[in-house]
Amino acid sequence: MALFSPVRKIDVLGLLTIAAYGSWFYGFGVLAGDISRDLGVGLGPLGVAFGLTTLAGGGGAIGVGRLLDRRGPDVILRVIGPFGALLYIALPFVQSALLFCSLHVVCGGLISASAFYSFTQPIAMRIRPDEPMRAVTRLTIWGALASPIAIPLTEAARRTLTWRGAMRVSGVVLVCAFVVSAWALRGHIRTPRRSQAGLRDVVRSITTSAFLRSYATSGFFASMSVAALLVFQVPVMKWAGLSATAAASFAGARGLLQLIGRLPLLFFVTRFGAWRVQQMCKFAIILGAVALWLAGSTVFASVYVVIVGTSAGALSALDGMVGHEVLPAENFATTIALLGFVATLGSALGPILAGCVVQWFSLSAVPIFVVATAIGAVVCQFVAQPLKPVAHEQRAT
Repeated sequence: MALFSPVRKIDVLGLLTIAAYGSWFYGFGVLAGDISRDLGVGLGPLGVAFGLTTLAGGGGAIGVGRLLDRRGPDVILRVIGPFGALLYIALPFVQSALLFCSLHVVCGGLISASAFYSFTQPIAMRIRPDEPMRAVTRLTIWGALASPIAIPLTEAARRTLTWRGAMRVSGVVLVCAFVVSAWALRGHIRTPRRSQAGLRDVVRSITTSAFLRSYATSGFFASMSVAALLVFQVPVMKWAGLSATAAASFAGARGLLQLIGRLPLLFFVTRFGAWRVQQMCKFAIILGAVALWLAGSTVFASVYVVIVGTSAGALSALDGMVGHEVLPAENFATTIALLGFVATLGSALGPILAGCVVQWFSLSAVPIFVVATAIGAVVCQFVAQPLKPVAHEQRAT
């Protein structure tokens, strides 16, 4: 009898996801103030390093996806991911701010490429090819725990061990997660028939497909809108009339609602289909932005928390589910990583443009910016809908 059943393998992947997102991604906000004071670097350059790390992870995910398609997950879990985690453990020993920021981009990019959803969702689908939607839902429910687990534990480690010790502990936990994942998944993940298409061919297939162009653009706009919301939600709530304490509390509650958004997801996907549910979630962002604009009232602040918490929480799972429906099995991980990189660009650009809107107008214009980009996401997905191919399992038959 196998030591790890398919469900337990997905649980192991879920723990890896928590450890990865809980390292540089969620840990950055907790440790940034101490890092800034200790290394004598402003929060601005650290913010740039964070943005570049995000982009590096998105770009690295393309190479990791290509490797996953051609050779399976073993090299990624045994070499690439652990190397990034070990580099993260060594990072606190650096005394130079410039070197710290540069290495942060490298190790954070390796970690996110090797353990974020662009990598773990395709593996979860291969573990449960008979129930891919259930596999992704289970994985992302684990992932929703990353923020509520990692942020308080990182803060406790920071108070006890300083920011340097907190980073080392986080890195050690991540190395252990990679080791357990490599052990649990060793040689048991079926690799699809190797395609002869090169990476350039996969890129060309996306750029020449009217459907994929429209769908990728929809993801780009959706990521812009969600990222702008998450960065500016507290300042906008304070502008609307809430106290700083109340605004922070509502923002924290929104994070917890991400889990609620994923728990009933399988029911809605089974009833309406992943494509339709994804459309509904993108439209919900528009309603959430309107509620944020009126969030001086606790009623509308609560409406914002529920709408954006559940819809944004569901979107990350729906990306994999929709991808399974509309993308070919060959080069699946590479294609979904390329689409994810387009979305990553939107996530990086959204807060920048929203910040420009604040400078040109005021915080009150941020919800308008979010509404405009979310409408762009809904319209582009509506344009893509008539071009949507059948699921790749059906095409194979």
